Amino acid sequence: MKAQDYFISKAFLPTGWARDVRLRVTDQGLIANVRAGAIAEPGDQHLGTVLPGIANAHSHAFQRAMAGMSEYRMSHTDSFWSWRNTMYQYANRVSPQGLHAIASQLYVEMLKGGYTSVAEFHYLHHQPDGTRYANRSQLSQSIIDAANLSGINLTLLPVLYMASGFGGAGLLDAQKRFGNSLNDYFKLHGEASNYCADQPQHCVGMALHSLRAVTPEAIDQALGHFIHAHPQRPIHIHVAEQLREVEQSLAILGQRPVEWLLNNHKIDSNWCLIHATHMTMEETTALAATGATVGICPTTEANLGDGLFPLDDYLRAGGSIAIGSDGNSAIDPFEEMRWLEYGQRLASGRRNVATGKNDMHTGSHLYRNCAVGGGCAINAPTGAIADGCRADLLVLDDRPPERAELEPRYLLDNLLFSPSERPIADVMVNGKWRI
Repeated sequence: MKAQDYFISKAFLPTGWARDVRLRVTDQGLIANVRAGAIAEPGDQHLGTVLPGIANAHSHAFQRAMAGMSEYRMSHTDSFWSWRNTMYQYANRVSPQGLHAIASQLYVEMLKGGYTSVAEFHYLHHQPDGTRYANRSQLSQSIIDAANLSGINLTLLPVLYMASGFGGAGLLDAQKRFGNSLNDYFKLHGEASNYCADQPQHCVGMALHSLRAVTPEAIDQALGHFIHAHPQRPIHIHVAEQLREVEQSLAILGQRPVEWLLNNHKIDSNWCLIHATHMTMEETTALAATGATVGICPTTEANLGDGLFPLDDYLRAGGSIAIGSDGNSAIDPFEEMRWLEYGQRLASGRRNVATGKNDMHTGSHLYRNCAVGGGCAINAPTGAIADGCRADLLVLDDRPPERAELEPRYLLDNLLFSPSERPIADVMVNGKWRI
């Protein structure tokens, strides 16, 4: 790839909106020489309004195929736990070829929506009866191949899944294709890492499914091995998504899930806690201070009846957030951010909750936090238009009349809270145009 210079009419930089921005995309797909208030030079490619691409911090690709298929009442007590039984039925119907097809379509949809990277929380490992494929990492390779076909940056997170509940209860029949011993997990992880070792746009991190699916002893061993082998790769975990999970954690571990993690492990910027919905104020403040990111998935959390993340308290404490599409019934970062804010408004009776001392505009404050936090969640230089970052750029469609005469400070407010058709015209990933 040859280096290319770009002249951008309006760009959302780390300091806010800027006009007449000139930058170079290097032959390695990185951003260099960002200057605002510049003058176009011969050979520049001209772009209109540009945002940094955003990372999708949490995806289960196979669930895209079941979107809308669990929206009927099975009992008067339908919940996350009854939905989970339906999900297991679909999970056990997916073949390696099917997973590749589903993920390939999904990742193109993500690119069109504005996601330039995805963290795939991947727990389909074996055949439905638990028998390994001849190629141990076959399903991981289906995901990697789909990312290559679409052009999205992938952080693959093979999931360690060992138990059906707190206390190390045995796997259910419907969970057998998820399960691994520690040694088998390390072998699977190694194969997946080797498969994409020559593809620097991808990374293979680690995921612990949850405190209910991995015992404390196994967590100790898994983290000890992984952090020693891969000290800078991301670690993700589902945590405190449901009140029942919190109650069970108290009963078995004697502590709430986030409290237990903070007291028993060194949680730092390599960690991304998915959901973390049910926290006390003490947990919220302590987690924010660690440098970890919380991956919030508002459309899925609403769909499953999870509850609302304590966003205002967490942001005030300086916490890092990212967004994810999770079950992939919605694949739109603007919708996720909109519902993140709307949930807070419904709970608090206030408007414009997700703002900051230096930015009173909800749209720009949320977008900046989620873009930067998304980069932190996958431990990759993305989410900002700045020197040294990946050239992951979104070019807006400037034709809609409702945006034609807007001052730049209102643009992200408009994108989040006045949605119409998809606002993205072109998408660059690692310096290459993908959409």
